[in-house]
Amino acid sequence: MPYFQARDGARLHYLDIGRGPACVMLHAFGMRAAMWLPFVLPFAARRRFVMLDFRGFGGSRGLRHSGNDALRQNADDLHDLLQQLKLDRPRMVGFSIGAACGLEYQRRYGFDQLSAYLHIDQTPCIANGGDWSWGLMGVQNEQAFANARELLAAFDPIDRDTLFHELPPALQQQFWDWFGEFFGSCIGHPVLKRVFRLAGGRRPGSHLLRADDWPIYLDCVRSFTVQDYDFRESLRRVRIPFWVLLGRNSAVFPPEGQRRIADYVSDTRVIEFRHCGHIVPVEAPARFLYTLGRFLAAPVARPGCASQPEPAL
Repeated sequence: MPYFQARDGARLHYLDIGRGPACVMLHAFGMRAAMWLPFVLPFAARRRFVMLDFRGFGGSRGLRHSGNDALRQNADDLHDLLQQLKLDRPRMVGFSIGAACGLEYQRRYGFDQLSAYLHIDQTPCIANGGDWSWGLMGVQNEQAFANARELLAAFDPIDRDTLFHELPPALQQQFWDWFGEFFGSCIGHPVLKRVFRLAGGRRPGSHLLRADDWPIYLDCVRSFTVQDYDFRESLRRVRIPFWVLLGRNSAVFPPEGQRRIADYVSDTRVIEFRHCGHIVPVEAPARFLYTLGRFLAAPVARPGCASQPEPAL
């Protein structure tokens, strides 16, 4: 299994399969690089796919963030990976927190080294304000932030080296209840939502998170609660094709906020999945596979050249 060394010395895992023009895949919170395999394998004969495991997930589990900004850490790790692989203007796909990582990467490093970007169900601005009402959880944004702060305050006195089973049972249950509620809100399909609840029992989400990595997951929650994740102005610098895939029933990130990415990026294509919530690839896998194929085959602009179609898949 391939690993690369990040700037702080951590060794992160990634998957690298296929041949041809490259596409970098960034997974959602609670998932891992391997989530992409069913979608990329049909194209692997003609495309190369690089799939990063963020810290705390998949083959990078147990790796903690070196600072207090989890999204910035992910973007820096992504930059280190791309620098080491020396890919030639790859495409990029980001889903949920992976899409947020894509936006933070763009804000910090720009998209000049990419040829196209596909963005799956993530708002360009996390917190609501006077000119924005489509942040995390939409109209419930303020309550969502208050609930997150309550969870963080409960864990703040705990030594971060404490194993999860050593935590007080009430604190363990608070952890699972919070993440179970969050994951449940990601699902738009009522049958899938019920299956998720039944699979987790009193610990919904336990099949997605590794309990002893609780400090890493709470770092993500803290970052989204306290950092300035407003990417609207930096998006004005994007000069590559920018595809937006959104779930029309997404309760996590309101569709209207995602549609407004087109106000900032000139070359934007918005594709709505009518019966989906936040987890578009999971709830509509066949249509997502088809859309991914279209994205991989779509024309891209080379530096100083007009857009030219790539070979058909």
